[in-house]
Amino acid sequence: MSAFIDTCVIWVVLYRLDGRDRQWVRALPPTAEAAVRALLLEELDELYGKRAELVSLRPAVDAERGAFLAGGLPMCPVAAPAGSATA
Repeated sequence: MSAFIDTCVIWVVLYRLDGRDRQWVRALPPTAEAAVRALLLEELDELYGKRAELVSLRPAVDAERGAFLAGGLPMCPVAAPAGSATA
């Protein structure tokens, strides 16, 4: 798995579910941001339908990538940390 992760881009996904901010961290093969955005919009729609909206998508910074690889950031959707930029 380490070899796969080393080739991935770690994405931080901020979205709203039922009006509440949520964060999702995903490791995906290198792909253009537009394709990643389309994939995540499709996944959010499949999971939550009209209840969810994508707020922002960005590559993880080095500290987030390190925390993710150490098991400190969840791969599943969770409440966004306090102070997360959602605009």
